Amino acid sequence: MKDKGLNDSRLLEQKLPPRVQARHVDRRIPNYLNNNEPALRSRICRPTMRWRGLEEASRMAQIIVLDHGGHARPVINRGQQHLRSRMSSRKTGIQQIVEGRGHRDLTMWNEVNPQVLDFQAHPFLIRGQIGDEPFDYYPDHIRLMRNGRVELIEVKRTPADLNAPTYRRKLGAVAEIVRRGGWHFRILYHAAITGPRWRMRNVEALYARRYLLLDRDEQDVVNAFVMNGVSTTWLALREILAPDNPRRGNAVIENAIALGRIDVDLDQRITCSTVVTPLPPLPHHNQIRL
Repeated sequence: MKDKGLNDSRLLEQKLPPRVQARHVDRRIPNYLNNNEPALRSRICRPTMRWRGLEEASRMAQIIVLDHGGHARPVINRGQQHLRSRMSSRKTGIQQIVEGRGHRDLTMWNEVNPQVLDFQAHPFLIRGQIGDEPFDYYPDHIRLMRNGRVELIEVKRTPADLNAPTYRRKLGAVAEIVRRGGWHFRILYHAAITGPRWRMRNVEALYARRYLLLDRDEQDVVNAFVMNGVSTTWLALREILAPDNPRRGNAVIENAIALGRIDVDLDQRITCSTVVTPLPPLPHHNQIRL
Protein backbone atom coordinates (compact mmCIF):
# COMPACT_ATOMS: atom_id res chain seq x y z
CA MET A 1 0.00 0.00 0.00
CA LYS A 2 1.55 3.27 -1.16
CA ASP A 3 1.41 6.33 1.09
CA LYS A 4 3.17 8.39 3.68
CA GLY A 5 3.43 6.54 6.97
CA LEU A 6 1.76 7.31 10.30
CA ASN A 7 5.02 8.70 11.63
CA ASP A 8 3.88 12.15 12.80
CA SER A 9 3.80 11.89 16.59
CA ARG A 10 1.33 14.77 16.68
CA LEU A 11 -1.31 12.46 15.23
CA LEU A 12 -1.15 10.33 18.36
CA GLU A 13 -2.41 13.25 20.43
CA GLN A 14 -4.66 14.78 17.81
CA LYS A 15 -7.93 16.06 19.24
CA LEU A 16 -10.81 15.63 16.85
CA PRO A 17 -14.44 16.69 17.25
CA PRO A 18 -16.94 14.04 18.45
CA ARG A 19 -18.51 13.85 14.99
CA VAL A 20 -15.23 12.54 13.56
CA GLN A 21 -14.44 10.25 16.48
CA ALA A 22 -17.86 8.59 16.19
CA ARG A 23 -16.79 6.72 13.03
CA HIS A 24 -15.34 4.02 15.31
CA VAL A 25 -17.69 1.72 17.19
CA ASP A 26 -15.63 2.32 20.36
CA ARG A 27 -14.62 5.88 21.27
CA ARG A 28 -11.56 4.55 23.08
CA ILE A 29 -9.96 3.75 19.72
CA PRO A 30 -7.64 6.60 18.67
CA ASN A 31 -8.45 8.37 15.45
CA TYR A 32 -5.55 8.94 13.05
CA LEU A 33 -7.70 10.53 10.35
CA ASN A 34 -5.74 12.83 8.05
CA ASN A 35 -8.08 14.85 5.85
CA ASN A 36 -5.14 15.81 3.61
CA GLU A 37 -4.83 12.20 2.44
CA PRO A 38 -7.68 11.24 0.08
CA ALA A 39 -9.05 7.71 -0.23
CA LEU A 40 -7.78 6.10 -3.44
CA ARG A 41 -8.19 2.48 -4.50
CA SER A 42 -5.04 2.87 -6.61
CA ARG A 43 -2.93 3.00 -3.43
CA ILE A 44 -3.37 -0.75 -3.02
CA CYS A 45 -1.07 -2.29 -5.61
CA ARG A 46 1.50 -5.02 -6.09
CA PRO A 47 5.20 -4.28 -5.55
CA THR A 48 6.82 -2.69 -8.59
CA MET A 49 10.38 -2.87 -9.87
CA ARG A 50 11.71 0.49 -8.71
CA TRP A 51 14.59 1.81 -6.71
CA ARG A 52 14.36 0.07 -3.33
CA GLY A 53 14.78 3.24 -1.28
CA LEU A 54 11.93 4.99 -3.07
CA GLU A 55 9.76 1.90 -2.79
CA GLU A 56 10.21 1.69 0.99
CA ALA A 57 9.81 5.43 1.55
CA SER A 58 6.46 5.54 -0.25
CA ARG A 59 5.00 2.44 1.43
CA MET A 60 2.57 3.01 4.29
CA ALA A 61 1.79 -0.65 4.98
CA GLN A 62 2.39 -4.08 3.51
CA ILE A 63 -0.34 -6.61 2.73
CA ILE A 64 0.70 -10.27 2.67
CA VAL A 65 -1.79 -12.73 1.20
CA LEU A 66 -2.10 -15.86 3.35
CA ASP A 67 -1.77 -19.41 2.03
CA HIS A 68 -4.49 -21.45 3.74
CA GLY A 69 -4.80 -25.20 3.86
CA GLY A 70 -2.49 -28.19 3.98
CA HIS A 71 0.32 -28.15 6.53
CA ALA A 72 0.60 -24.33 6.34
CA ARG A 73 -2.31 -22.99 8.39
CA PRO A 74 -1.18 -19.54 9.54
CA VAL A 75 -4.56 -18.56 10.98
CA ILE A 76 -6.26 -21.72 12.17
CA ASN A 77 -3.39 -22.49 14.56
CA ARG A 78 -3.88 -19.22 16.41
CA GLY A 79 -6.58 -18.53 19.01
CA GLN A 80 -6.49 -21.88 20.75
CA GLN A 81 -9.48 -20.93 22.96
CA HIS A 82 -11.72 -20.22 19.96
CA LEU A 83 -14.01 -22.50 18.00
CA ARG A 84 -12.04 -23.33 14.84
CA SER A 85 -13.45 -24.75 11.63
CA ARG A 86 -13.46 -24.65 7.84
CA MET A 87 -16.57 -23.75 5.89
CA SER A 88 -17.13 -24.37 2.19
CA SER A 89 -18.56 -21.42 0.27
CA ARG A 90 -20.60 -21.70 -2.91
CA LYS A 91 -20.65 -17.92 -3.34
CA THR A 92 -16.86 -17.55 -3.37
CA GLY A 93 -15.81 -21.03 -4.48
CA ILE A 94 -13.12 -21.18 -1.78
CA GLN A 95 -12.78 -22.70 1.67
CA GLN A 96 -13.29 -20.21 4.50
CA ILE A 97 -11.07 -20.46 7.60
CA VAL A 98 -13.14 -19.57 10.67
CA GLU A 99 -12.26 -18.86 14.30
CA GLY A 100 -14.89 -18.17 16.96
CA ARG A 101 -18.67 -18.31 16.98
CA GLY A 102 -19.08 -14.68 16.00
CA HIS A 103 -16.85 -15.18 12.97
CA ARG A 104 -18.74 -18.34 12.04
CA ASP A 105 -22.09 -16.52 12.19
CA LEU A 106 -20.71 -13.63 10.11
CA THR A 107 -19.42 -16.07 7.49
CA MET A 108 -22.84 -17.76 7.28
CA TRP A 109 -24.58 -14.39 7.05
CA ASN A 110 -22.35 -13.16 4.22
CA GLU A 111 -22.65 -16.46 2.39
CA VAL A 112 -26.43 -16.03 1.98
CA ASN A 113 -26.76 -12.23 2.17
CA PRO A 114 -27.82 -11.05 -1.32
CA GLN A 115 -26.22 -7.64 -0.68
CA VAL A 116 -22.76 -9.25 -0.34
CA LEU A 117 -21.11 -9.94 -3.70
CA ASP A 118 -17.85 -11.43 -2.42
CA PHE A 119 -16.15 -12.09 0.90
CA GLN A 120 -13.24 -13.90 2.49
CA ALA A 121 -12.41 -14.87 6.05
CA HIS A 122 -8.84 -14.20 7.25
CA PRO A 123 -7.74 -12.97 3.83
CA PHE A 124 -4.29 -11.57 4.53
CA LEU A 125 -1.80 -10.04 6.95
CA ILE A 126 -1.31 -6.27 7.26
CA ARG A 127 2.08 -5.02 8.47
CA GLY A 128 2.16 -1.37 9.46
CA GLN A 129 3.77 1.07 11.85
CA ILE A 130 2.63 3.71 14.36
CA GLY A 131 5.48 6.11 14.89
CA ASP A 132 8.43 3.81 15.63
CA GLU A 133 6.22 0.90 16.68
CA PRO A 134 5.68 -1.82 14.02
CA PHE A 135 2.67 -4.12 14.21
CA ASP A 136 1.11 -7.14 12.50
CA TYR A 137 -2.63 -7.34 12.04
CA TYR A 138 -4.75 -10.26 10.79
CA PRO A 139 -8.18 -8.99 9.62
CA ASP A 140 -11.04 -11.29 10.49
CA HIS A 141 -13.08 -10.61 7.38
CA ILE A 142 -13.31 -8.63 4.18
CA ARG A 143 -16.41 -8.30 2.02
CA LEU A 144 -17.61 -6.49 -1.09
CA MET A 145 -21.15 -5.09 -1.04
CA ARG A 146 -23.42 -4.57 -4.05
CA ASN A 147 -23.06 -0.79 -3.68
CA GLY A 148 -19.29 -1.13 -4.24
CA ARG A 149 -18.30 -0.64 -0.60
CA VAL A 150 -15.39 -2.79 0.60
CA GLU A 151 -15.51 -3.49 4.35
CA LEU A 152 -12.61 -4.80 6.41
CA ILE A 153 -14.17 -6.27 9.56
CA GLU A 154 -12.85 -7.08 13.02
CA VAL A 155 -15.15 -9.46 14.93
CA LYS A 156 -15.35 -9.16 18.72
CA ARG A 157 -17.52 -10.70 21.41
CA THR A 158 -18.04 -7.61 23.59
CA PRO A 159 -16.41 -4.18 24.16
CA ALA A 160 -14.29 -5.84 26.86
CA ASP A 161 -12.21 -7.38 24.07
CA LEU A 162 -10.86 -3.89 23.32
CA ASN A 163 -9.54 -3.11 26.79
CA ALA A 164 -5.84 -3.27 25.85
CA PRO A 165 -4.56 0.23 24.88
CA THR A 166 -1.93 -1.14 22.49
CA TYR A 167 -4.57 -3.15 20.66
CA ARG A 168 -6.82 -0.10 20.33
CA ARG A 169 -3.96 1.90 18.84
CA LYS A 170 -3.39 -0.88 16.33
CA LEU A 171 -7.06 -0.87 15.28
CA GLY A 172 -7.01 2.90 14.93
CA ALA A 173 -3.98 2.72 12.67
CA VAL A 174 -5.53 -0.06 10.57
CA ALA A 175 -8.71 2.00 10.16
CA GLU A 176 -6.74 4.91 8.70
CA ILE A 177 -4.56 2.67 6.54
CA VAL A 178 -7.50 0.97 4.84
CA ARG A 179 -9.43 4.26 4.58
CA ARG A 180 -6.64 5.75 2.48
CA GLY A 181 -6.90 2.66 0.27
CA GLY A 182 -10.61 3.30 -0.34
CA TRP A 183 -11.89 0.63 2.05
CA HIS A 184 -13.98 0.92 5.21
CA PHE A 185 -12.95 -0.51 8.59
CA ARG A 186 -15.64 -1.89 10.88
CA ILE A 187 -15.76 -3.56 14.29
CA LEU A 188 -18.74 -5.89 14.70
CA TYR A 189 -19.69 -7.36 18.05
CA HIS A 190 -21.41 -10.74 18.12
CA ALA A 191 -24.73 -9.16 19.11
CA ALA A 192 -24.59 -6.91 16.03
CA ILE A 193 -23.90 -9.93 13.81
CA THR A 194 -26.75 -12.08 15.08
CA GLY A 195 -28.99 -9.00 14.99
CA PRO A 196 -32.76 -9.15 15.53
CA ARG A 197 -34.59 -12.28 16.55
CA TRP A 198 -35.25 -13.62 13.05
CA ARG A 199 -31.93 -12.90 11.31
CA MET A 200 -29.96 -16.00 12.22
CA ARG A 201 -33.05 -18.22 11.85
CA ASN A 202 -33.40 -17.00 8.28
CA VAL A 203 -29.65 -17.26 7.67
CA GLU A 204 -29.52 -20.87 8.85
CA ALA A 205 -32.51 -21.81 6.68
CA LEU A 206 -30.98 -20.20 3.59
CA TYR A 207 -27.55 -21.63 4.33
CA ALA A 208 -29.00 -25.15 4.09
CA ARG A 209 -30.37 -24.43 0.59
CA ARG A 210 -27.14 -23.26 -1.10
CA TYR A 211 -26.56 -26.49 -3.02
CA LEU A 212 -30.18 -27.31 -3.87
CA LEU A 213 -30.52 -28.73 -7.38
CA LEU A 214 -33.26 -27.14 -9.53
CA ASP A 215 -34.93 -28.67 -12.56
CA ARG A 216 -35.17 -26.81 -15.87
CA ASP A 217 -38.69 -25.46 -15.24
CA GLU A 218 -37.72 -24.05 -11.84
CA GLN A 219 -34.63 -22.39 -13.30
CA ASP A 220 -36.75 -20.83 -16.06
CA VAL A 221 -39.20 -19.36 -13.53
CA VAL A 222 -36.42 -17.85 -11.44
CA ASN A 223 -34.66 -16.48 -14.53
CA ALA A 224 -37.88 -14.91 -15.82
CA PHE A 225 -38.56 -13.33 -12.43
CA VAL A 226 -35.07 -11.82 -12.26
CA MET A 227 -35.19 -10.54 -15.85
CA ASN A 228 -38.65 -9.04 -15.36
CA GLY A 229 -37.31 -6.91 -12.49
CA VAL A 230 -40.63 -6.49 -10.67
CA SER A 231 -41.02 -7.28 -6.97
CA THR A 232 -43.80 -9.57 -5.76
CA THR A 233 -44.82 -11.49 -2.65
CA TRP A 234 -43.38 -14.76 -1.47
CA LEU A 235 -46.73 -16.50 -1.98
CA ALA A 236 -47.19 -15.26 -5.54
CA LEU A 237 -43.75 -16.45 -6.61
CA ARG A 238 -44.20 -19.78 -4.84
CA GLU A 239 -47.51 -20.37 -6.63
CA ILE A 240 -45.72 -20.01 -9.95
CA LEU A 241 -42.84 -22.28 -8.95
CA ALA A 242 -44.76 -25.11 -7.30
CA PRO A 243 -48.52 -24.55 -6.93
CA ASP A 244 -49.06 -28.09 -5.64
CA ASN A 245 -45.95 -28.34 -3.43
CA PRO A 246 -45.45 -25.36 -1.07
CA ARG A 247 -42.39 -26.92 0.58
CA ARG A 248 -40.61 -27.29 -2.75
CA GLY A 249 -41.55 -23.76 -3.74
CA ASN A 250 -40.16 -22.40 -0.46
CA ALA A 251 -36.92 -24.32 -0.98
CA VAL A 252 -36.43 -22.95 -4.51
CA ILE A 253 -36.97 -19.35 -3.38
CA GLU A 254 -34.56 -19.86 -0.48
CA ASN A 255 -31.97 -21.21 -2.90
CA ALA A 256 -32.37 -18.16 -5.15
CA ILE A 257 -31.89 -15.85 -2.16
CA ALA A 258 -28.79 -17.75 -0.99
CA LEU A 259 -27.31 -17.40 -4.50
CA GLY A 260 -27.91 -13.64 -4.54
CA ARG A 261 -30.61 -13.65 -7.23
CA ILE A 262 -33.48 -12.52 -5.00
CA ASP A 263 -33.42 -10.12 -2.07
CA VAL A 264 -35.53 -10.14 1.11
CA ASP A 265 -35.31 -8.49 4.52
CA LEU A 266 -33.43 -11.11 6.54
CA ASP A 267 -34.14 -9.28 9.80
CA GLN A 268 -37.88 -9.92 9.54
CA ARG A 269 -39.86 -13.14 9.79
CA ILE A 270 -40.43 -14.63 6.34
CA THR A 271 -44.15 -15.15 5.63
CA CYS A 272 -46.38 -15.49 2.59
CA SER A 273 -46.63 -11.69 2.41
CA THR A 274 -42.87 -11.12 2.48
CA VAL A 275 -41.76 -8.96 -0.45
CA VAL A 276 -39.18 -10.61 -2.71
CA THR A 277 -37.12 -8.38 -5.00
CA PRO A 278 -35.18 -9.58 -8.08
CA LEU A 279 -31.50 -8.65 -8.22
CA PRO A 280 -29.82 -8.37 -11.63
CA PRO A 281 -26.37 -9.96 -12.02
CA LEU A 282 -23.58 -7.58 -11.03
CA PRO A 283 -19.95 -8.30 -12.01
CA HIS A 284 -17.40 -7.41 -9.35
CA HIS A 285 -14.04 -8.24 -11.00
CA ASN A 286 -12.56 -9.76 -7.82
CA GLN A 287 -11.95 -6.43 -6.13
CA ILE A 288 -10.89 -7.99 -2.82
CA ARG A 289 -8.65 -10.71 -4.32
CA LEU A 290 -5.15 -9.32 -4.03
